[in-house]
Amino acid sequence: MRESKTNGRARGWWQIFFDTFLVRNIVLVKLLGLCPIVVAAVNLKAGVTLTVCVALALLPTAFLMSLVGEKLKPVIRVPLYTLIALGILLGAGYVLGTYIDAELYASLYLFLPLLAVNSLMTYRVGGFAVVSRPSEAMADALGSVFGFGAVICTVAAVRELLAFGALWEFTLLPAPPLEAAASPFFAFLMLGFLAALMQFIREMLRRFMAGEVSVSYE
Repeated sequence: MRESKTNGRARGWWQIFFDTFLVRNIVLVKLLGLCPIVVAAVNLKAGVTLTVCVALALLPTAFLMSLVGEKLKPVIRVPLYTLIALGILLGAGYVLGTYIDAELYASLYLFLPLLAVNSLMTYRVGGFAVVSRPSEAMADALGSVFGFGAVICTVAAVRELLAFGALWEFTLLPAPPLEAAASPFFAFLMLGFLAALMQFIREMLRRFMAGEVSVSYE
């Protein structure tokens, strides 16, 4: 259900951030933004880069749509924030390939423009931000970025360590223990494990808040 700007005032920005980041994680609960995690996040450097690019595209578009989104018709609103995000991502890709790491850009150039139409972008910008105040939209966008980043960087780090015996391209193991970890199938397995772990954490939090879990210091 879409939340109006008036009804959303009861929720603080910290509650919105925590809800999007952990309680209803954008990836593990909402199942958004899976494609770059499964296909592109084969090393930690790629995971961090994709997280930064998501932040560069999501934060300004969410802020803009929270200001003017409700005043625009959907036929104008959707192409507007998509083109803005696409422009930002193309610019980020140019900087990455020209000044930072051409090899890394070569492995990600297909995925950077696609982030502009990723389900994460359309769901949070076209859904929540449009009907929220700027502070709420930014809290939700930050929660989405951190939630996405935590998952993609965890998956990327484990895949890099197992498939290549390295982390951030620094060799840590004498031989890769599981080269198949670089496959998309392994990424899906990891996402399933992390989703189950998230469900366990959510249940423990629910029970703790309900007073069903007691802590003993004896």
